[in-house]
Amino acid sequence: MKRAVKGLDHVVVMVDGIDAAEAQYVKLGFQVQPRGFHTKLGTANHLMIFDTDYFEILGIVADTPFNAERREWLKAGGGLANVALATDGADLAFDAFKAAGLNPDAPLFFDRAVEIAGKTEHAQFRTVRIPKTNMPVVGFFVCEHVTPQFVYRAEWAKHPNGARGIAGVTVIAEQPARWIAELEKYFGAGSVRRDGEALVADTGTQPIRYLARKDYAARYPGIVPVRPGDHPALLSVRVDSLAACEALLAKNGVKTVKPDAGRLLVPPSEAAHLTIEFVQ
Repeated sequence: MKRAVKGLDHVVVMVDGIDAAEAQYVKLGFQVQPRGFHTKLGTANHLMIFDTDYFEILGIVADTPFNAERREWLKAGGGLANVALATDGADLAFDAFKAAGLNPDAPLFFDRAVEIAGKTEHAQFRTVRIPKTNMPVVGFFVCEHVTPQFVYRAEWAKHPNGARGIAGVTVIAEQPARWIAELEKYFGAGSVRRDGEALVADTGTQPIRYLARKDYAARYPGIVPVRPGDHPALLSVRVDSLAACEALLAKNGVKTVKPDAGRLLVPPSEAAHLTIEFVQ
């Protein structure tokens, strides 16, 4: 059965200064893919590819109507901006989101050049964006990979820090419960459960956790969010060995916080305004 949403595909981290951000992520032990350009969108990115998902740092290189909202968002600081959802088809997602009352934009096609084995190919995508009026704090959009073979490549999923995939996303939301109905429009009835005052949304793959700011501070001690108000705040990344990851970060001079034996936190100052949680 084909599904409009079948989990988390990737996340987008907006950066103000893509050169500096690239250097920071190399220092963090990621294999950072060469810069790609979205000519139509006026943006450039670097990807950190994992086995079945990835995250990207995205910067503005030319002002266009497509990135006006992103430029405005950057004024309050960068960080985790969007969660892209996996789908069996952009048209399928558009129809489902329209029926759910999410007011989706029509599917948008774009591509970017990638070099594979000395040959230039074009990775192609079709996305469906949801306007701000229907954003449950997170900027969700659906991403259909027309050419997944030019994105998900085993040789690109090998990272010095041992990263293997996204483990989840954490959102600061002062009143988590207010977003239950809106989240279920994306992920289906019963997809959101309460965890005390917090919420956990089952995307089909990795969870998205909503925490009030006081609970975020308790869960991630020593981490100061870079943005005021409600916003996506933290990306959890699964690694093969937390000890090996910690040793590499220490060797590279990366500041970290270790709240317990099972987690290692990298503050926003070390990761282009994103907080990263490494878990095993």
